[in-house]
Amino acid sequence: MEDPLAARALAARKFAKLTQRQAEEHSGVRQSDISKIERGETVRPSGLVQLARAYRCDPIWLVTGEGRAPWEEAALPRSSDITGARDGPYRVTRVPPPIPFYRPGTPGTVPLITWEQAATWTGPTIPEPPPPAPPPLPLNVRELRKGKLPPAPPPQPVPAEMWIPCVSRHSELAYAVRVRGDSMTAPSGHLKSYPVDAIIFVDPQRVQPMDGERIVARLDASGEVTFKAFKQEDGRRWLQPLNPAHEPIRLAFTVLGTVIGKWEDED
Repeated sequence: MEDPLAARALAARKFAKLTQRQAEEHSGVRQSDISKIERGETVRPSGLVQLARAYRCDPIWLVTGEGRAPWEEAALPRSSDITGARDGPYRVTRVPPPIPFYRPGTPGTVPLITWEQAATWTGPTIPEPPPPAPPPLPLNVRELRKGKLPPAPPPQPVPAEMWIPCVSRHSELAYAVRVRGDSMTAPSGHLKSYPVDAIIFVDPQRVQPMDGERIVARLDASGEVTFKAFKQEDGRRWLQPLNPAHEPIRLAFTVLGTVIGKWEDED
């Protein structure tokens, strides 16, 4: 059976009129890795976002097949918002995509939620079509005069900002959240860094992290939710920031989930 991802990767490169060697030069992804992707010989391919930029196609389409292929007319937006850019296929800009990006519950996607939601997260809420409105209840004038008002409708769950693809293996409870603060912005030269507004993907079912893994945790005393590196040694546990300007947190905490990936816009 043909791998759909491999077929999309090959078709996008052909449409961009690039050889594998040229694709390597444009994307920084090794030609051998490009060849493996196009032959469907890698389970969790990396470099797809870089290839999408090189092929000037929508990275969401390349990764998941959702959206429009680069040769479809609607996938060719104007680039007049970029100085000196010519019109053409998909370009990465600072203009946010339409929201919602995916229908809630689309396979392979997770909800992008707030830190307040992450503190008590029990799983995504898929909105259902609202039922027909019941007929209004008759008002009892005497009860109203006594200050007894009709019962308020139950509070509705706060919906996610949007649903976005997560290519890492994850449970049904997984979610995404935007990084706030610079405590996880690593010094220059470090491979892994999580600047402000980067999106991290969190799996709440992974609550027994290994030393050094990135986690989302709730401080037991204050209830504050934070994103740090999990550290443990000689029976002691603490939360370690990557930014040396911030102090480690050595207070009691509860692990809410382990980070399984991230997304960061290019500058």
